[in-house]
Amino acid sequence: MAMIYSMVDVAPTVSTVLGVRVPAGAQGAPIPEILRDLTEATRVAVLAPDAFGWFAWTLWQAEMPYLQTLHAEHSLILRSVMPSITPVNFATMVTGADLDGHGVRTRDHDFQCETLFDVVRRAGGLSAAVGFEGYTGSSLLARYADIDGTTVRGTDDVIAEKVIEIARADAPEFLIAQLGRVDDVFHEFGPSSAEVLPMLRDTDARLRRLVKALRPLGYGVIILADHGQHDIADDVRRDDDSIPKKGGHGQDRDEDRLVPCTWL
Repeated sequence: MAMIYSMVDVAPTVSTVLGVRVPAGAQGAPIPEILRDLTEATRVAVLAPDAFGWFAWTLWQAEMPYLQTLHAEHSLILRSVMPSITPVNFATMVTGADLDGHGVRTRDHDFQCETLFDVVRRAGGLSAAVGFEGYTGSSLLARYADIDGTTVRGTDDVIAEKVIEIARADAPEFLIAQLGRVDDVFHEFGPSSAEVLPMLRDTDARLRRLVKALRPLGYGVIILADHGQHDIADDVRRDDDSIPKKGGHGQDRDEDRLVPCTWL
């Protein structure tokens, strides 16, 4: 298994690559492997396929040849903070703090500490956040970013188009995007179901397109997830008809907390 770091290490890593102050309250430290390879980056884009955890990656990586080539070059594992849910861990990505530090349990909450958006702005730079309307990328992150990349709901192609549009037009020093359909499809079918494969193949092609567009603009690209998912057992669904989903997360288990991370 690859080296394991914590989600609280993401914000200090991005800050150090950009040459700005680490957000006050950050509990982590820069990840040396990423720093070593992004020394020439003048901007950073964090691309986050929501819920694409290590469990799903070990099952389906052969179906994602582009991402597989990236992980063959640079790969590590991040451990999500608890609870292993989307708003909590996206908040951790941009603050370097856990739930007690940043205070964000839902996407409607406000940050209780400094963020990457704040430190980049104070250093004279711009930030952007991209996500579907009503998702964490929009309802939480875009409220604090300089550039609001809220999009209508659809496929994650809409997210990719917005990321490329913002990067080309405004070139923000820090950009973060939530690819929300991965989580939706995993919830619907379960992360180990073959029914998720069309979405994962599309995600692989989408990441290739994004990297191809971002790198010539000076971006170092970090690809990671906020959390993973586990399969909800059939007997659990039968015993409780209020649980229609086949994939879930939020627990302190490796399927929910360990996520793959690569960069270039």
